[in-house]
Parts: sequence; C-alpha cells; structure tokens
Amino acid sequence: MNIKIPEHVDIAIIGGGMAGLSAAASLSEMGVKNIAVFESEKLAHSEGSSFGESRMYREMYSDPVLCKLAKESNKLWAEQESIAKYSLRKEHGLLFYGESWDEETIEGSIPGAQKVMDEQNIPYEFLTSEKISERFPIKPKEHFVGLFEPSAGSILSDRAIENWIKIIRSNGNQIYEGCKIKRIEEKNNSLEIIGNQSVSFDQLIVASGMWTNELLEPIGLKQDVKIWPMLWAHYLVDEDFINSYPQWFCFQKSRGDDGGLYYGFPVLSRNKNNIPRIKVGIDWTSPKLIGGDEGAMKKPFMEPLIKMLDDFIINNFEGVIVCDETFVSPYTMTNDVNFILDKPKSNITVFSGGSGQSFKFAPIIGKCLAEKALNKNCSFDISCWEFDRFLTTK
Repeated sequence: MNIKIPEHVDIAIIGGGMAGLSAAASLSEMGVKNIAVFESEKLAHSEGSSFGESRMYREMYSDPVLCKLAKESNKLWAEQESIAKYSLRKEHGLLFYGESWDEETIEGSIPGAQKVMDEQNIPYEFLTSEKISERFPIKPKEHFVGLFEPSAGSILSDRAIENWIKIIRSNGNQIYEGCKIKRIEEKNNSLEIIGNQSVSFDQLIVASGMWTNELLEPIGLKQDVKIWPMLWAHYLVDEDFINSYPQWFCFQKSRGDDGGLYYGFPVLSRNKNNIPRIKVGIDWTSPKLIGGDEGAMKKPFMEPLIKMLDDFIINNFEGVIVCDETFVSPYTMTNDVNFILDKPKSNITVFSGGSGQSFKFAPIIGKCLAEKALNKNCSFDISCWEFDRFLTTK
C-alpha cells in the first residue's frame, strides 16, 4: 500500500459507509480538525450495506421511539439540504399495504403503525384493497388494506454520501480509501493497518458494518449480531408507468419458505439503455444463509429467493417487464432488529446493527457518534441503542 498515513490523528473512524461519513461530517461541522476516515475498499462499494442510490425515509413506525427519532432526523435532513443548497431527498409518499394482523415484523405492522401515527398526529390515508388498485398499478388481494403517508419518500443516498465527503474534505479532514485496518491496539491507542503502517488516536469510532466484530472481539467487545445476506434487484418497467409506482412495503404472513415481506421504490433511475427501472427487494432471508461474520456473504445464494421475488413482482404489479440485475447486500442485524450506538470504552464509540433501516436516521447517528467521541451528552435520547444489551464478552 502506497497511501501516506499520518502518525497520529485526534479522531480515527473505521468505516466509510453511512455511519462513518455522517459522523466525520458532523465532527467537521463542529470545527474538529485532524480526523481520518479509514475505508477498506472504495467509498460506497458494492459489497457494503451503504451501496445503492436510494433509501426510504418515513415516520410510519409501530415503535413510538423510532417514530419520534424519524421526525427529528427529517428536521436534520432539511438543515443539511439548506446548507448544501440541493435536495438530498425526494418526497413521494409511502404505502404500507397487505395483511393486517396483530404481530410485529422487523418492519413493524399496519395496525401498529396506524396506532402510533394516530397518537403522534402524523397525517395518513387509510386505503381499502379497491382503493389501492384504483390509485396504483398494484393487484392487492381482496382482504388487503393500506396506509399511505404522503410526507414520506426516498433519501438520495448517493447524493447524501457525496455531500458528507464534501463537508469532510472542505474542512481539512481526510478520507483514506483502500486502507484496511488489521487490528485495534488498545495498549498504545493505535490502529495497525495492513501494509505495516500504524496510526495512533485520541478517540476512535468503529462503524465498519459486518466487519465490526473482527476488530472488536480481540479487545473484549464482541457483539451479538448476525449477517443477513439480503436480496434486492432492479426491474425494468413500461414507460407508461414511470409516474405510477409508489414507494411501498407489503406485509404478508410467512408461508413456508416465503417470509412474506417485500418492498419497492418508484422509478428513480434508468438503466444503461435508458429504460426506466424500479428498485425492489425482499425484507427477509433464509435462515440457512444467516451467519456470524462476512463468511455469510460467501455462501451461494439460494435461487428460490430470487424466484420468489420475481414471482411476487410480476404477479402483483402492472407494467413490469423483466428483472434487469440482482444484488445481495450484507445486513448486520441484532436480535431485536435495533441499532447499537454507544461508547463501551472511554475512547471507543461504536455503531453497528443498523443495516436495512438506519440510513434515514443518518443525521442523528452521525451527530450522536460525534458527540460521544467528544465526551458530550447526546442531543437525542438514544438509550434504546445502548451497547451493553448485546455484549457477549466484557
């Protein structure tokens, strides 16, 4: 490796994904200098969970705490857009639809979300199956119902990442790509980098996704997290439908191998042949594919999941032509499907377990990581993300 690394930084950040970059940007905006972000690959590379052009944002949650945090996060997104002078989000609403039953899934439930939105005065529309099919090119079953949150939409995640990079570099802080950390040396507060280099630090933020336990386990901070390989895809659609598809999430009870939870976005881009496309995915994976480390991503992906996604999209949406490309992203998941954001040691702050639903909270995550690294009180109540609940070694 020919990258010139400084001997010392005030704050080192391992991981150049959503959490690491948003933390570095927050620190930069606070006027902190001598920060270095270390990314083992290229920024937003295809093997990480921050890859892709879009993420959902919403306040439609069954969990009242997450609902409140989503509201606060939207305020911070608006502030970032005001400073950047361009949009980082696209408002087009969100449709929760499907079966309505009193059991929470990893994305909540229709009755649970309706209850919380009523309690927190969030505007929404209740839709019958007939109304859903009249309004959108969707073919719902007769017993399906829906909730439509008009103020929800998509985070333009590639733009958000570009904005954070600009903030970091314009404030004189550094991002090192292709710089893999071999180990954390606690005795001398340093990072050993593959290629026989090292850098010492005063404070460390670890936000390295599915590689986090590789670094934390040797220093007694292993987390109880699993790696879920999650399938998503781009489907080509007819030009006549480019303004018709909603952003949506479909709730169905698990039946056999089919976990029943699917999601999708409206047309936000086109492929290389200028054909419009939608991003869709499965919000579950086969238990056979779940692993404890990055080896989970090396297992052959089960073709049946790809077929289930294909069958669902083709049979339930009008105007869909064909699957254009498929992807598998690593979701680092805790047992309660919530995040870990805490400071388990006096100079080490950690973010993990956020894959799948954390990008919408990026401004809060980045600000709280920055505040913890600076030994400040968090601006938000994030006690639900405390580290101790998942420590397996101390």
